[in-house]
Order: sequence, then C-alpha cells, then structure tokens
Amino acid sequence: LAAAEALDLDSPVAGSAYFLSQGEPVNCWQWIDELLALASLPPVRRSISLATAKRIGAVLELTHAVLRSSGEPRMTRFLAAQLGTSHYFNIERSRRDFGYVPSISTEEGMRRLGMELAADRS
Repeated sequence: LAAAEALDLDSPVAGSAYFLSQGEPVNCWQWIDELLALASLPPVRRSISLATAKRIGAVLELTHAVLRSSGEPRMTRFLAAQLGTSHYFNIERSRRDFGYVPSISTEEGMRRLGMELAADRS
C-alpha cells in the first residue's frame, strides 16, 4: 500500500520500476533444495553444465516448433539461463523512495510455507 500511495500520478517516482522482495540474495539451487525438503522430496542429486542445458533447451524448442506442440517445452534456453544463475534484486530504491520494508524474511516465508505444506499432507 505504501508503494501504491507513493506512485500516485503526481508523485516524483510515478512511472519508475521497483523491485519488492525480502532484499536477501538467494542461491538458486540451495533454495530449490530447501523447497524440495519442505515438500518431503530429496534434494537435487545430479546436474549438467549450463552450456549443455542451453543446448537441450534449443533442441526442445526446435522440436516443439516443428511439431507445432501447444504450450512451452519442458526446457528452454531461457529457463536454462534462469536456473543457471543466482538472483538478487536490489530493493534499495524501494526503501529510499517510499520507505519499503520487507514484512517477512525469506527464512520466515520458508517456515510458513513448510507449515502449509505439512497441513496439506495431513
């Protein structure tokens, strides 16, 4: 809501793009392993190089197009690039321009997700 108020048409920050997150860097595969653990699934055990994943994505994209399949291929070059990169989105401008403060930490969010998943399993 603070962001919505600050982005009023007369606001000096109107029209600007902002990242809103917990403000903490996330290691992609560590995070995926944590999600798998919350779902009572084993961690990722094997991996392939980013270059190999992109080649597989390219082949699947081409096959998908040639066969005129609906939807998206299970692997794309874009997905390979995203999974091969850890992501961090700097929220400093959000903090500065409209006082954004994350309401929960990544750790707390994961704890809550774990509780929801456990409740769904019971």
